[in-house]
Amino acid sequence: MPFNRKDHHNFGEIRPRFKLESTLSVDEIFERLKNFIREDETVEGKKVYDQYYLDIPIKHRHFWSPELRVIVEKHETDPSLSTIRVTVGPQFMVWLTFILIYAVLGLISLFGGMYGLVQLSMGKPSNWIWCLPITGVILAGVWLSAKSGQRAGRDETLHLVSALYHALGHDNAWRVES
Repeated sequence: MPFNRKDHHNFGEIRPRFKLESTLSVDEIFERLKNFIREDETVEGKKVYDQYYLDIPIKHRHFWSPELRVIVEKHETDPSLSTIRVTVGPQFMVWLTFILIYAVLGLISLFGGMYGLVQLSMGKPSNWIWCLPITGVILAGVWLSAKSGQRAGRDETLHLVSALYHALGHDNAWRVES
């Protein structure tokens, strides 16, 4: 199972995900989530088309607070079941910031490194070659920062997953291999 396991084989996992199946219909699942959110003050939620977002309330939220994206759809083969796909990740702006940092550093290392390598292959000295190791170190630092943020939001993540299970009812949903 890719999330919430004792053995961490997938250390590079940035946005953990898991899949549930349920005997409830798609509409019943959304209705249960809406009712649970109305009753529980420790979780906020909103429905956007066929997705439901579970969040920590704004007054308790910090930079690393996670968000659960719940996608509900009919089961592919069994019409009496529903499939629930859950992705755990940071808030949208945090995710966008990290993607932007990765993209900018990647482009700097690509073009700066290529220019430096071309200069060296032509026999000219070039300081641009230093783009490769410097951006590599910075990328590693950004990745470590993301992993520490993931660790900082772990308790909130477990709370949101628990809220999802409570909303659905423990007998109505079970985990399946993705």
